[in-house]
Amino acid sequence: MVMPGDSMNNDMAPELYIIWAEAKDHIERGNYNKAIEIYRYVLIRYGDDEIAAEYANAYLGDIFLTLKQPDLAENHIKKAIGYKPENPAYHYQLGFAYSIKRQWEMAIREFEIAVDKEPNNDEYVRGLGWAIYSNGDKVRGLVYLHKAIELAPTNVNVLTDLAVAYLSMADISKAKEFAGRAVGVEPQNALAQEVLETVHSFQKRFERHLDKSMIEASRKSQAGSNITRIYQFKVSLKDRPNIWRIIEIGGNQMLSSLHKATFSAFDRFDERLYSFFMSNKPYDKDSEYALPDPDEPEAGKHANRVRIDSLHLQLGRKFLYLFDYGDECWHEVELIGLRDEVSWRKYPRVTQKRGKSPSQYTDEREE
Repeated sequence: MVMPGDSMNNDMAPELYIIWAEAKDHIERGNYNKAIEIYRYVLIRYGDDEIAAEYANAYLGDIFLTLKQPDLAENHIKKAIGYKPENPAYHYQLGFAYSIKRQWEMAIREFEIAVDKEPNNDEYVRGLGWAIYSNGDKVRGLVYLHKAIELAPTNVNVLTDLAVAYLSMADISKAKEFAGRAVGVEPQNALAQEVLETVHSFQKRFERHLDKSMIEASRKSQAGSNITRIYQFKVSLKDRPNIWRIIEIGGNQMLSSLHKATFSAFDRFDERLYSFFMSNKPYDKDSEYALPDPDEPEAGKHANRVRIDSLHLQLGRKFLYLFDYGDECWHEVELIGLRDEVSWRKYPRVTQKRGKSPSQYTDEREE
């Protein structure tokens, strides 16, 4: 928290600064009840001073969050927001209170306000990612959690969240990776140690109860198959983002295969020239992969000669796809999922659709 500033009444400031220091000392010693008494005194004694009331409520909200008393925390944080609604820290606190109560929709709303105001704050992004993940949208939640760890690679809170998320998805390898990194950053962190121990315990139970015949069958299957990295892309129409398709494709397939899958997913029938702009900038020649020009077959970088996995894409990466240079149908492509599997399905494949495919040509009447 930021200490109150010079905008306080001069007669009150000296006592208030002594009060803040005394309360802070109690908090550092773990004497939360004493600190609560002090802040409640401030609300009574200086209740007509908006700055004093704002900070006292904010501090009380923070203490009650620490004490896992979310209802009391919510009450005081809302009062602090009433004094300064533009403060993202207060919305983050309120989102945290809702998270404790597992009121995920309300938590998401508050975290989104905080992230909108400070998009590069790793804790705000972490809170939003965990709330979205816990609300059932695991893919989108993981995108935010990975963004948070990119912003702060040594944030133990984010690392443990990622470990727990992957463990709940039974991805033991990734769970161990992030839990191990958390312990590596802070070896004495009790939560990080607990999460890593839980991952190890889960792995042992899983291996102990896994039927030996299933293991053998899996080995035989993998002996004759390759482990393939599967990329999950969300392809949205740029001018109508509510119309989108989820497409899964193997990393060993060409970028041109993503074009073909998109062509089919949007029910198109007439092939046209196309380009991918990996920098997410329209007409950026340096990052463009296109259909080879018959008149200049050696010019430019060709989408049918580059494998998906050679692009080294990370979760959350966005790029542009242009179909039909004449009508200029732009798409936003976002990588929303990555996984490894023994390849037995046929890829690429469309796994989800939202919105009716528009007519390929603007002057064509829809039936």
